[in-house]
Amino acid sequence: MNLPNKLTLARIAAIPFFIACFYLPDWTAFTICGAEIKTKFLIAGVIFILAYITDTLDGRIARARGLVTDFGKLMDPIADKLLTAACMVMLIGRDLMSICNFLMPLFTIIVIAREFMISGMRLVAASKGRVMAAGTLGKIKTTLQSIGLPMVLIAGPFFRAIGVPLDFIVLAASVVMTIWSGLDYMIRNREIFSEAV
Repeated sequence: MNLPNKLTLARIAAIPFFIACFYLPDWTAFTICGAEIKTKFLIAGVIFILAYITDTLDGRIARARGLVTDFGKLMDPIADKLLTAACMVMLIGRDLMSICNFLMPLFTIIVIAREFMISGMRLVAASKGRVMAAGTLGKIKTTLQSIGLPMVLIAGPFFRAIGVPLDFIVLAASVVMTIWSGLDYMIRNREIFSEAV
């Protein structure tokens, strides 16, 4: 197994450890501006960031060294979706976002529903020998998610304390891009969608 695929598997293997962080003792790592930053969420945020770094690395290494494989094409996006979904599900009811925590279940449903829809379309396209390439909007969505989610995990209470909901703004923007990129994807590939129904 080549290095990019090992990095992809490492990202998947990190998910149980990420989830386990949420069940660690409720210790305070440090306090800043009156906001308590919990150790378990700090560790979870670091794991999330490191996992997303492997996502960037495996793609670049695979393309630079000519190591692109069918396994990588299949498992890389699955690993990303699993990590993002795990993070958003675990954030539900945690009151970590600086504002509007009641929206986290809605955000989670939107993100997961979009990924199911697009994955379904990709499977239909693959069965017909076609490839549905990721668009720019999808890449923007992924980037915003990879920034917004660790911001909520690590710094949500801090942004709440200073009255600047930057974590919420970035995450909400990622959800908007989730909807926009999903619609764009469906419109650009509508012939595949119409053939499937």
